[in-house]
Amino acid sequence: MIIEEGSAKIYAPTVNLKGPGKIEGIFYNREMVFNRDTTIFLLYNLKIRNALDGMAATGVRGIRIIKECGIDTVLNDKNFEAVKIIKKNLELNEIRGRVENRNVNALMAEEKFDYIDIDPFGTPVPYIDMAILSGKILGITATDTATLAGRNRRVERRYLSNLRSPSHLAHELGVRNLLGYVARMAVRFDKGIAPILSIWYKHFYRVYVRILPGTSKAKDTLKNVDYCEFGGPIWMGPLHEFSFLSRAKIPPNLPLEKVLRKHLEIWKQEKFFLYYHLPFLSKKLRISTPSPKVVMEKLKEKGYEAYPTQFSSQGVRTNASLQEIKNILLSVSSKYT
Repeated sequence: MIIEEGSAKIYAPTVNLKGPGKIEGIFYNREMVFNRDTTIFLLYNLKIRNALDGMAATGVRGIRIIKECGIDTVLNDKNFEAVKIIKKNLELNEIRGRVENRNVNALMAEEKFDYIDIDPFGTPVPYIDMAILSGKILGITATDTATLAGRNRRVERRYLSNLRSPSHLAHELGVRNLLGYVARMAVRFDKGIAPILSIWYKHFYRVYVRILPGTSKAKDTLKNVDYCEFGGPIWMGPLHEFSFLSRAKIPPNLPLEKVLRKHLEIWKQEKFFLYYHLPFLSKKLRISTPSPKVVMEKLKEKGYEAYPTQFSSQGVRTNASLQEIKNILLSVSSKYT
């Protein structure tokens, strides 16, 4: 089957339409289009000389990087059948790209890259050390979201964390747990990290981070890793590089341009650590849940900052205190009762 995504045409022996799934072999995952769109968005706005698509499968991400960003890209997969498909797809798109049939850790141990993309099935943990040592900017996907959010005991041995997040905050805490793990692994090598973009979307978490060499950067990074009331250690610092987001442009021909544009406006405003989940607070106060838009308007009237969040359509991110939020919820509720 021939699939078109962005500027790429891809031959795929199997197409998966429903998330990570259980499909074996080489397949094209339509549910990861937004994941790949964010990669193109990032690289389109950065000065990158070369890139590694570490687990290329059909090669769709690497081919899009070459065609839509003009970046020299190595497409690697440990599966020899995948390598044959990648070569076929490079020919189909009439472009050149270096193809490797390697264990990605071995490849990263031998070469350096401006950008490394790690997009495994499940946890990225086995690849993070070598990616930190090899790359300047990393794009890391994790689909073991329940584990990262501390919803099962694997979080302790896999991410060296005792996070136990409540369901209404699970996804932000899960993303921060992933960032915290990457940060702690980086400082072991006297390196720091700086998140450029941190995402939850459907069934995956995705973080893009700069790797910053030097003991001073490592020390600065450790200042952003700590325990919260739900456990940890997790990343307590900014989720995004706001200066990058403020100047970044949307690339042409993105398959999910409207979705990215909507998320970009939210990412630009995702200040502050965690958010208030209105249904959770309303239940505690025994009132009906008001509109987040109304609550944000009331907060702004009182001089506070207030923004939506990607992690919940019913969440409000603000610098107001919990008591102030409760007062507003009660005030809004009383007007409609």
